[in-house]
Amino acid sequence: GREQAAPWDLLTMRLHLDNGTALPTAAVRLRWRMLIPASAPEGYVVLYRCLLPASTSWVQHDAGRELSTIIHALRRGYKYEFKVRPYAGGTQGLDSNSRHLWIPEEAAPSAAPQHVTVGQVETGNGTVVVSWEPPPPEAHNGIIRGYKVWGDGA
Repeated sequence: GREQAAPWDLLTMRLHLDNGTALPTAAVRLRWRMLIPASAPEGYVVLYRCLLPASTSWVQHDAGRELSTIIHALRRGYKYEFKVRPYAGGTQGLDSNSRHLWIPEEAAPSAAPQHVTVGQVETGNGTVVVSWEPPPPEAHNGIIRGYKVWGDGA
């Protein structure tokens, strides 16, 4: 089989993270390669975090020995940063380059606003107050930009 890298070999490894591909399922497919030929590491770990709308701490995703992986369950309409490191014997090597990727939004949320209430205001001028809460977070499919309210004018 291939010669396994020892932890001290990790510092000689240079990984290049290629452009990621955003998948329709709010996931990202990442591929990377070894720039300097070296014995294979025990595995690779992908680190990723959200950059926008707010920065979050790094999440680690173990990709095993593959040179590609899919990161699932990302938030639509958010921007993420990705990088990859080799590891061996519990030690991680150097970061690859970083890639930034937007997760595309779907055209519309997949659920309606919740708890919609309509109330008549006693001013005699036909004013109506409408209130609601956003759809459940998992149904946003992106960042909700606004709501449209209309009536039939009856």
